[in-house]
Amino acid sequence: MKMMKMWKKGMVLSTIVALTMLGTACGGGGNQQASSTTEGAKPAETAKPAESSSGGTKQAISIVTGGTSGTYYPLGGGIGKALNDAGIGVNASVESTGGSNENVRLLGQENAEIGFTETGIAYYGYEGIEMFKDSKFENLRGITSLYANLMQTVVMKNSGIQSYADLKGKTVAVGIQGSSSALNMELVLAEYGLSLQDIKPQFVGYSEGVNMLKDGQIDAVMIDSGIPNSAVIDITAQHEVVILPIDEDKVKSLVSKYPYFSNTVIIPKGTYKGIDVDIPTAGAKVMLATHAGLSEELVYTLTKTIFEKKAEITAVHPKGDSIELNSAMDGMPIPLHPGAEKYLKEKGAIK
Repeated sequence: MKMMKMWKKGMVLSTIVALTMLGTACGGGGNQQASSTTEGAKPAETAKPAESSSGGTKQAISIVTGGTSGTYYPLGGGIGKALNDAGIGVNASVESTGGSNENVRLLGQENAEIGFTETGIAYYGYEGIEMFKDSKFENLRGITSLYANLMQTVVMKNSGIQSYADLKGKTVAVGIQGSSSALNMELVLAEYGLSLQDIKPQFVGYSEGVNMLKDGQIDAVMIDSGIPNSAVIDITAQHEVVILPIDEDKVKSLVSKYPYFSNTVIIPKGTYKGIDVDIPTAGAKVMLATHAGLSEELVYTLTKTIFEKKAEITAVHPKGDSIELNSAMDGMPIPLHPGAEKYLKEKGAIK
């Protein structure tokens, strides 16, 4: 794998969801677990744009998210609902996708307007490296950074596995092939002297991985998502499990090599049933992205509304609380869209 030497500037089917149904959505995180799409394919057609009260047609905004059991999807639903309720002349729809990688392609091909992605994946897409070595998307633009997608590697309590080092020779669900999940697992394993060749990787999404762990088909499943995650809630409700910690020296090493990685973040005890100790871990920052083809006026309005409607968004999913002016630029790997930049400058978030 090509390693970054420095950090530069800082499905065939998609499911369209009625955002009003998401108003009470809750649950976990993640950035995958949906049918993948072919390159160049557009998301499924959105519903016909609604007519505005003045008789004009509202502008359709597609928000591409992740799997339905993850954080991107319900949080995207909260954002879409807030945009629709704000009376700003848009008709937003949220779409379930394969997550960060697919969203970068959809944005880069201008087949979506807002997308969730890990910051590292946005960087790879913008630079045309790693999984995007055959397709460079220099039109990607940033809106704001959000929370960290935390690595939660789950094993059965009676497995004897207590560290990533203990995964050698084990069967592990690492995420969909070519996904950010699989890449992040590879990076963490390397800190423990292992590679994917030292384990038996299963390239499946984490909902399938959790079911395989329940059935005894695998030894571990890695879920990178916000917390709490619905798939982890599900398995901890039925089984005694352990979430593997990432040692602080390993996290520091990761951050020194890959600045899009977060510093150590604690999964507080009690987040999941049976997890009665704090779990130190890390992950890649999540961001909202768009593309350069949208007007400054539109993106300014979208950005302003997202920040001003934080409370409404957080009511749909708790990770809405990561919409913060003081962290909007944390780990930002690509240029901001001029509309987002204008708003953040107005609010003093950037100079």
